[in-house]
Amino acid sequence: MRRTPARIRRLIAYALLALFVAALLYPASMEEVLQILPKLQFGQLTAAMMSNGSQKFVVIVSVMSVLTLLFGRFFCAGLCPMGALMDMVSLLRGVISKQKFAYKPAKKSRMIVPFLVLILLWLGLNIPFGLLEPYSLFVSKSLFYPGPSILLFAVIILAACRGRAFCNSLCPAGFILRILSSATKYHLKFDQNQCLRCGVCSQVCRTSAIDGNEQNIDRSRCVLCLDCLSVCPNRSLTWGTLPPASLPLRRPFLHQLPLVILAAGTYLTPASIRAKSFYPPKTAPVLPPGALSLAHLNAHCSLCHSCIIVCPNEVLIPSGENSPSLWARPVLNPYNGFCQYDCTLCTTICPTGALIGMTVEEKHISRLGMVYFEREECVVIKNRTSCGACAEMCPTGAVRMITGLYGDEEPDIKKEFCIGCGACQNVCPVRPFSAIRVQGLLVQQTAVQPVKVESEDLTLNEDFPF
Repeated sequence: MRRTPARIRRLIAYALLALFVAALLYPASMEEVLQILPKLQFGQLTAAMMSNGSQKFVVIVSVMSVLTLLFGRFFCAGLCPMGALMDMVSLLRGVISKQKFAYKPAKKSRMIVPFLVLILLWLGLNIPFGLLEPYSLFVSKSLFYPGPSILLFAVIILAACRGRAFCNSLCPAGFILRILSSATKYHLKFDQNQCLRCGVCSQVCRTSAIDGNEQNIDRSRCVLCLDCLSVCPNRSLTWGTLPPASLPLRRPFLHQLPLVILAAGTYLTPASIRAKSFYPPKTAPVLPPGALSLAHLNAHCSLCHSCIIVCPNEVLIPSGENSPSLWARPVLNPYNGFCQYDCTLCTTICPTGALIGMTVEEKHISRLGMVYFEREECVVIKNRTSCGACAEMCPTGAVRMITGLYGDEEPDIKKEFCIGCGACQNVCPVRPFSAIRVQGLLVQQTAVQPVKVESEDLTLNEDFPF
């Protein structure tokens, strides 16, 4: 029975981790999961609120914050996919090494990095946040994303050697949760009459937060893994009400001051600073559906790359050297694929509001870019051969075939219907650069709804009269 709480906690954490993995690998069949789980990530919710003062997720953040104030870091215990992954890795530590964990006093210096990351996020530079926030780190640097990640490898090695050290030294979400849980009311505590001061609890604590000899638990660092309950030989660790922290009256306010500053900055920092592009783009990139504008994407995107992972046609890629102002944020590359006409998966999974959710009907008239036709490069004009692939693939009728000067069928562009999906560019046989291409827009637009012409009923009810 002593091991039951820890086992239940692991079951919840690993089940949610499995759901994340399944949803990212099979997004079309688990769209409901994509609409919920990513938006329950505390770090992503923080980014959504701090980057633009968004109030969309205020209720969820408020509930999570109150629960953390009452019971401690429950999010780290069960809802964080990176935390579950680190728990799995740290379990291997006992297999490969006999070295146990040990209590270490808290150092304020370990909070400098996450605090600076949040300050930069507040000022509009969300790249460091995207590199260290646990959900972004789990998705964009894990097995779902092609190519090795030195950063993820370093975090895994750190978890194998030091347990959950990342959570209290580098994680920006952990920084906020650490402050909120520093004076939690209900938590683990020692029964001083039962405790043997054996120190076994300290040896299993992944955050080095338990001092078994002094019968003390640093509740701000504790991530509620509950392994200490499993190993206590005399059941001296229990869950209950804790006395108020014995601090001078001014200390609680000073302890919460960083959060007060960051929260105030969310609404005081001008939007022009939060959405700042540090380098002007050479050409306007083709932004994903729901991005609204380059400034909006810059202000909200946390570099989690969830949209890239779930894109069924793999048209979304991290921006490269051609778009330094975006720095690895998602853009469309029509040479890879095209944006499916009825697909809204990327807007469904986005946890920060960088891609605004939309219905399929709204997606049908959302203009991501504008078509550009280089007539002299078209194989119909250049080689006097028939083609028409671009018109065949265009879902809105923006590209149609008409009779040209030489009697051949050549593309004709109706720009008012173009939504910039990139289907025409993707199927054009001309390489290395397609004769018909999509040019990006700094601000996305609304296209004209194509008119659906009902086909004429050609069913004959009687024989021909001739």
